[in-house]
Amino acid sequence: MEFFFGFVLIKLGNPVILDHVSPPPKDLAEAVQESWPATWGYGVLALVVTLGLFHGRRLARVPRWVLTLPLVWLGWQLVAATSTVDRGLTAAVLPHFAATVLCFGLGLSVGSTRTPWFTWVGVVAGLLIVLGTGFRQQYGGLTANQEFFEQNEKTGWKDVPEEHLRELLATKLLLRRPDGGLVANPDLLAKLAKRRIFGTLVYPNALAGVVLLLLPGALGAVWMLTARWRNIARGVSLGLLVYMGLACLYWSGSKAGWLIAVLVAGVAFWHAPWPKYLRVGGVLILSLVGLVAFGWKYQSYFAGGARSASARVDYWKVAGSTAVSHPILGSGPGTFYFVYRQAKPPEAEMARLAHNDYLQQAADSGLVGFFGLTGFILGSLGVLYRITAPSWSVFTVWLGLLGWSALEFVEFGLYIPALAWTAFFVFGWLHSVARNEFDSDLRRT
Repeated sequence: MEFFFGFVLIKLGNPVILDHVSPPPKDLAEAVQESWPATWGYGVLALVVTLGLFHGRRLARVPRWVLTLPLVWLGWQLVAATSTVDRGLTAAVLPHFAATVLCFGLGLSVGSTRTPWFTWVGVVAGLLIVLGTGFRQQYGGLTANQEFFEQNEKTGWKDVPEEHLRELLATKLLLRRPDGGLVANPDLLAKLAKRRIFGTLVYPNALAGVVLLLLPGALGAVWMLTARWRNIARGVSLGLLVYMGLACLYWSGSKAGWLIAVLVAGVAFWHAPWPKYLRVGGVLILSLVGLVAFGWKYQSYFAGGARSASARVDYWKVAGSTAVSHPILGSGPGTFYFVYRQAKPPEAEMARLAHNDYLQQAADSGLVGFFGLTGFILGSLGVLYRITAPSWSVFTVWLGLLGWSALEFVEFGLYIPALAWTAFFVFGWLHSVARNEFDSDLRRT
């Protein structure tokens, strides 16, 4: 179980609603190198849960609402599915949501063991592979992909093996023109031209979500797990992890990720064990430098009309109107794509998800689904903040959950197993560790 979530980060980085365009690996080489469909992830999760049962692990004792709200949210997804406008989309997300809640239970179970921090060995290992993939993309990988598509565009794709062409067509990286010719997906070419890395995730903002979610907690885990190391080795390990995480966040080009990272860093500064004047000064300087640097880096983006931000407004308007018109059952779990395709302005770009998980819950499953998810996340952040704030090591894990929860106002991490399963696992882990008598770092709280 300790390395399961490292596997999830590496292999399950695509949204579940895209499983139909993500063919399973054909051989061992592809299984090692390529992403896996969520359906394969369900099988691995079932195996992990079964092994956990054999080990006799049980859930931690937590307040009743901590267990009730995720179950209410999941149960209401099943109710809302009875009136869905698209059974295919709903069928794709329901098992994923069930797996997400199951991962929360795994977190509660693992966090109640005598060595809860050991679980982070696998998480940190997976994070390092994700970041390493991002470094490889930054230093040549994306350039090579761009050259591959541009060169074959010029030659009409005559030099590419037929089997490879079929794979490119199946994944929509290559499109077939009405006359039968082949052309690279223009959206793909535009993304490659931006040189934004994405690691093992579906796109750059999802990579930013992984960094925000796991980098603070990974630092806390490394600090705890290297307590017997020499100071130099310990410092180098922490410094390398910080450098890799922040570099990948920067190269991802995620604007929301940048701003949320400034917010999380400000909260961390405020809770540092320093005199108040240093903490206040540090927060002010950090905020000023972060915002000025943000404005400088993205000045061309805002000068060009901030198209992605404008597009999100279109998504949110449709999701909001759907929530108002269907307040009880919504349009059905995962069906924003169906609704938006019919209701979007003619000039607006297409989207499969609302880029706001809280709002999409209201649109897809009504107010009960919205309050079930939002109440669990915000309630957990509030309660866990009070419990973990005096203990710096576990407080870092809370900072990661804060960053991920904030990003979900503008992203769709709830529909990506690498983010949703891991985030709910961390929520469960922290709820459990915060009440675990074996964690000596928390005995005084």
